[in-house]
Amino acid sequence: MPSTSALELADALVTGGAVRSTWLRRAFEEIPRHVFVPRFFRSEAGCEVLIDGDSAEQHDEWLRGVYTDEALTVQLTSTHDETIAVGRPTSSSSAPTVMAGMLEALDLEPGHRVLEIGTGTGYNAALLSHRVGAANVVTIELDRGLAGAASRALAEIGLHPSVQVGDGNVGVPESAPFDRIIATASVDHVPPAWITQLAPGGAIVADLRGSLSGSLVWLIAAAADVAEGRFLDLPGAFMPMRTRLDSPLRDGETWHQVLDQRNPQRATTPVNAAPAADCPSLRFLLQLHLAGRRVRGFLRSPGNTELSGHATDASWFTVGLRADDDGLFPVAQGGLGRLWDTVEACWALWHRLGQPGIERFGVTAPDVADLQYVWLDHPDSGYRWPLPL
Repeated sequence: MPSTSALELADALVTGGAVRSTWLRRAFEEIPRHVFVPRFFRSEAGCEVLIDGDSAEQHDEWLRGVYTDEALTVQLTSTHDETIAVGRPTSSSSAPTVMAGMLEALDLEPGHRVLEIGTGTGYNAALLSHRVGAANVVTIELDRGLAGAASRALAEIGLHPSVQVGDGNVGVPESAPFDRIIATASVDHVPPAWITQLAPGGAIVADLRGSLSGSLVWLIAAAADVAEGRFLDLPGAFMPMRTRLDSPLRDGETWHQVLDQRNPQRATTPVNAAPAADCPSLRFLLQLHLAGRRVRGFLRSPGNTELSGHATDASWFTVGLRADDDGLFPVAQGGLGRLWDTVEACWALWHRLGQPGIERFGVTAPDVADLQYVWLDHPDSGYRWPLPL
């Protein structure tokens, strides 16, 4: 029998518009999230505090947290002791709203063969199994410990999908083809193996994302070796796909470069950085223009007087938030590239294109990664940007 908490969560998802299908409502009602999240971490005063369902003192807080519409961190890079931890998240149970949006977009039918990239807690695999049957679900997880815990949780509620341990980038070729592929780890391009393992007419829903922006994308098998489709106005913000267990970063990504801010280029700009920083569609266009560079920005200074950004190639910028008498803002930039110049160029193009939202962009993804690209409005558009993001 569904728990009261599961019923309340399903009601909230329906009321909020995330769940529209009858089958998905039933899945959220009948699949108990608490089985898959026996404990989670909550940020408090710079540390991660363990909230454990087995603790009598924490049980009510744990249960409330499990059945709220929030992403819950379940694993960190390091732990101090049994209750207090530091480090960066390496696994989480996604917010149910995001999960619902992806599952609705996936357009599942009973009997579909489904590949899930990123098993995590196993909760999403359970929702998939509820719709298509556990025998039709294959899910792959890099972390052997997480995969084992997910298998046990799934078995506890009587579900036995195929849980594999391995690199999600390569998929599971021995179980292909798949009618649907869903990825709960973000990627900066579409792994070619996913395209070759997709059945004719099959679809992929994944979080296509760079370091600065991205969104969920829906792709359909347009040919034997090409997937094509559009971005959805559904932010994913999943942890990145990786092949190393010791780091939550994308493979090859590092942020340890020293920023040399001597002898910067100084200028002024008419661009007010504050609204630019808070505009998702502008950030996305900027991500496209960064051509695969990893950038962190727009970071606010302690006094909220300027914004800054820096890239893994040690390029950087700072821009003031107070205009001078002419309505111009001070800018300094340096390093190997001119990051703020790119921001200005994107700002001008964004206005010229009518401030396009994410849903105006799409992706053509052959099974050769170097040939994949993003387009505006239609695949033959004059506006194209190469992947990876």
